[in-house]
Amino acid sequence: MNGKENIIQEKDLVNDERISRFMQGLMEADEEDAFQIELKNNEELRNQAIAQARLVKGMKQVDEELKEMFQRTDEQTIRNIANRVTARKNRSTRWLAIAASVVFIVFVGFKSYDYYDTTNLGKEYANAFPTSSIVRGELNTDVESELKALFDNVAQNRDLDNTTSRLKTLWELSKQESYNDYTDYSPYIGWNLAIGYLENYEKAKAKEILKEMKQVYPEGTALGDKIREVLNR
Repeated sequence: MNGKENIIQEKDLVNDERISRFMQGLMEADEEDAFQIELKNNEELRNQAIAQARLVKGMKQVDEELKEMFQRTDEQTIRNIANRVTARKNRSTRWLAIAASVVFIVFVGFKSYDYYDTTNLGKEYANAFPTSSIVRGELNTDVESELKALFDNVAQNRDLDNTTSRLKTLWELSKQESYNDYTDYSPYIGWNLAIGYLENYEKAKAKEILKEMKQVYPEGTALGDKIREVLNR
């Protein structure tokens, strides 16, 4: 009986790894095509994939209470628990499965915490400079209309991939030596780009923009102080 259970657990671990690679887009084209066919024909594998997808979706909807729990529990404490379990993995395949699960929880937990810590930081600062105070739209120009739409997207955490892509282009245009339609809006294009990156969990890109802006906008100015505040956090 134990042998059968061990085989089932090993199979589940293998399938979990395959599902994870599939969901992250890490499979080669041929492997992905074969896996999709297998998903279609294998109800057990399909249900396992659905359950894992729901777990990921649930992680993305974690509330502030879970975030606070991670903040109260230091990383070393959780890793010590994982190490104690992992140390017993040679006793049986069941312990190997448990150890793998605990390590997975540790990894997912801190990745989840980092995800929410970063994205929530972006959301917190998204309205630091309201769109209405930057682009009033009084002239109703195409430039002002576009910027208002992009800044509103950042404020509302909406369509971030396309929004940050466009803001990145406008950010480069606004920094050109020759004066253009975006020059006067450069500080706020940069700010919204950085905040959009944070909301979209692109922390490295956000830091790059903020560090560049820090060199231009001095401490003691409204924008300069906000830039330093976000970087410090």
